[in-house]
Amino acid sequence: MSISHRAHAHLKATSIHVTLGSRPVLADVCLTVSTGSRIAIVGENGRGKSTLLHVLAGLLVPDSGTVTRAGTIGIAQQAIAFRAGETVGDLIAETVEPARRALRELDAATLSLTTAAAGADDAYAAALDTATRLDAWDAERRVDIALSALHACADRGRALATLSVGQRYRVRLACLLGSAQDILLLDEPTNHLDRDGLDFLTDRLRAHSGGLVVVSHDRALLRDVADEFLDLDPSRDGHPQLFAGGYTGWQQGRDRARARWVDDHEAQLAERARLHDAVSSARDRLSTGWRPDKGHGKHQRQSRTPGLVQALNRRQSDLDAHTITVPAPPLRLRFPDLRVRPGITLLSCAEVTVPGRLDSPVSLALAAGDRLLVTGHNGAGKSTLLAALAGAVEPSTGVVERHTTARIAFIGQEVPAWDPDLTAHDLYDQHTRHHRDPVPLTATGLLEPRARATPVGRLSQGQQRRLHLAVQLAARPDLILCDEPTNHLSTALVDDLTAALRTTPAAVVVATHDRRMLADLIDWPELPLSLRSTEGAATPT
Repeated sequence: MSISHRAHAHLKATSIHVTLGSRPVLADVCLTVSTGSRIAIVGENGRGKSTLLHVLAGLLVPDSGTVTRAGTIGIAQQAIAFRAGETVGDLIAETVEPARRALRELDAATLSLTTAAAGADDAYAAALDTATRLDAWDAERRVDIALSALHACADRGRALATLSVGQRYRVRLACLLGSAQDILLLDEPTNHLDRDGLDFLTDRLRAHSGGLVVVSHDRALLRDVADEFLDLDPSRDGHPQLFAGGYTGWQQGRDRARARWVDDHEAQLAERARLHDAVSSARDRLSTGWRPDKGHGKHQRQSRTPGLVQALNRRQSDLDAHTITVPAPPLRLRFPDLRVRPGITLLSCAEVTVPGRLDSPVSLALAAGDRLLVTGHNGAGKSTLLAALAGAVEPSTGVVERHTTARIAFIGQEVPAWDPDLTAHDLYDQHTRHHRDPVPLTATGLLEPRARATPVGRLSQGQQRRLHLAVQLAARPDLILCDEPTNHLSTALVDDLTAALRTTPAAVVVATHDRRMLADLIDWPELPLSLRSTEGAATPT
């Protein structure tokens, strides 16, 4: 690549505002992307991360604000549109066409040199610079390498319409990684990738010499490639926050800002409570002075009344003048207080199988405080095993025994099919009304007041996932079964959830492909499941 050309590539967004329907999605967002930038856009679902990428790419015009662009820009969206009859070869040809055109222009410029045409030297220099910047000679080979590494379809004649969403995404991502764009915009690029694909993606993004903006819930990718984090979650002043220092810098900066926000808000609440108490105290003193004991000290007490009235008025004036200027900070996950009994076997299973879904027989036992990490490729039976332990799937062979008093929470990959017209609060009450000492929804820190009053069908995926987690924690479980618990949750919440799972006195079983969570739980006993293995029972290691 031509360093001189790429050095001038940039994106600059200034005071971007976007409203979709009646809901403000982006407000006063400013961001500069230049050569060498490694920026992650993070935040809860619905905060406008994908919308911001579309604005940066020029696919969406903001309601107000400006975006200036220099250099070439490539974007990988979560879903790609395609024309009827369009093939994999068409997509590849579109990707490498700038390189092919540059080579044709270089050939023409080279030919002009032989004829000594006017301006031939300048034309040749410009054509050579363009071809070099695009690394044009290697363009199609780079795409082929990316197609292979991502296990994407390389059949040029295959119609895109015949591919799955994941297959189409991998083809499009391979084309983007094989191209020579100055700035890459990637929306959830780890979707539909296996471990080999994730490793290839990470290596290519780290090696990219231009600018990079990525939206992802994959914490391992964010740790590996991002230097700066634009956090779109609510802040004290209502503006997005930009944190430097990589993933750790973002976490520490976010936590410091949150702690200051909480402290200042609580200080103002405490001051208001103090002023309210002062008014109440002044009112009590006035009441005592206004109604003296009959026939005793009457004139003395009545002489104090004007002073008491003045004191009450001053206290009331102070209270009326006091305002809460610091907004309430966002909620954070709070695990319930658990009263577990150590030493009791909560659950055990022996030689459990479900043909076609869990072929390796599994035997295990779990007591309070135990930890277990279930691993294996897709199809090995991780979800089936957890569902069998929870009682949601009946094993074909073997037996599962649960202690009669065991409270088991099962956090599956997807939320149940709930009544979409019930508010989150009503649904929570419906599911928890028979629990003894249930955890109040307000105490979980999982749903904001507005979301609690919203019909379930109108909640985002992330909000529904939070509600599902709250429902499962409501009974104060002593065994928690988690199947891909990071699905649809924000990066910040996953960090809090991981910390809670590590420290809760309940027994915990986790099945996940999340690379960061696997690293965080690496010290847990592991139960590896294999595909169609019959070499004895699987037991924790």
